[in-house]
Amino acid sequence: MKWHKMGVIAGVGALLFAMGAWAEEPPLRIGCSITQTGPYAAPAIFELQGYELARDEINRAGGLLGRRVEIVVYDDQGNPSTAVQLYQKLIYSDRVDLLLSPYETDLMSAVAPVVTRAKIVMPSLGANVDAFQGQYPYLVQAITQTPRYMVPLVDLAASRGYKTIALLVQNTQFPQELAQGIEAEAKARGMRIVFRATYPPNITDFSALVLKAAAAQPEVVIGATYLADAEGIVRAAKAQNIQAKMFAFSIGPVEPEFGSALGPAAEGILGTTLYFPTLHTAGNEAFVRAFTAKFGRAPDYHAAVAYASLKVLAAAVGKVGRLDQDAIRDTLLHLETDTVAGHFALSPTGLQVGYTSYVLQWQHGKQELVWPADQATAALEDPHPAW
Repeated sequence: MKWHKMGVIAGVGALLFAMGAWAEEPPLRIGCSITQTGPYAAPAIFELQGYELARDEINRAGGLLGRRVEIVVYDDQGNPSTAVQLYQKLIYSDRVDLLLSPYETDLMSAVAPVVTRAKIVMPSLGANVDAFQGQYPYLVQAITQTPRYMVPLVDLAASRGYKTIALLVQNTQFPQELAQGIEAEAKARGMRIVFRATYPPNITDFSALVLKAAAAQPEVVIGATYLADAEGIVRAAKAQNIQAKMFAFSIGPVEPEFGSALGPAAEGILGTTLYFPTLHTAGNEAFVRAFTAKFGRAPDYHAAVAYASLKVLAAAVGKVGRLDQDAIRDTLLHLETDTVAGHFALSPTGLQVGYTSYVLQWQHGKQELVWPADQATAALEDPHPAW
């Protein structure tokens, strides 16, 4: 007990010393926009919370370059043109020291030229690969690349002997590239796409779409989706009594709102995730405890990759020892490290080559990890039960 008290006193003393030093130095300001309102807000707020937890931990450890870290954040409302204006404000009016990524590929693509012209490093949570081929040298990918997202889901379906897929694709950047990855993996596994359709992001009635998909009699229905459209497709499939061996979607099933919004209709639905709270990744147990204590809920993958991206950025800045954007970028490109989201590693052009993905399923009102088998928290329940 005596040593415990001395440790606490020493820790408080170190923090007070750091606070005293901070009083003489301006805060190190890191800027971003995050979608806090609108249909994409639910996963984006998880990302903001991941950033906030990482900021708190960095500050408790003494800050960055001897300065307290602050996050300057604005609501882009999921609008690419708004995001562009906000990153211009962050860079040229607020004059932030570093940048973090917005949520969602369309927003990241919109701000990429702004960030590149300013020559400020940004760990990006945009998953599409085209931005990381060399044209935006100050962006590094801090999330699993899109073509890899649903590879484990296709592999799982193939392992169960399923051969036919209906593919429903939202007509925006991330789902379109995701669909290409699904098609390539299906072909490699000897599976056939028997139905493929795209739909606009503002659609709310999926009845006709699911009926057309069902007419092709697919064993597996896969949606390259976000949250709202994943929910809409499930509601329509239930209402039309569409039968398939598997129903699987990107993004949507990862979010707690998916289960609360759909209730029993969520049972048996599969989703791909880039992280799960039970994974034995570096620091994950402590991360889950801290996140749950601070925000009253367990982290999802958006929180994990955002948290990891700020921690990795801070590690690179610490190695460089100064705010030299070129040196920070070069350090990131050569930095390999284990994070709560997995093994962080980049190609020479900043493409993420380390992170992977997993398959979860809604079972008995909660998410269970079901694939790969060595990481599973529960056995896969299939075929999909009758509605």
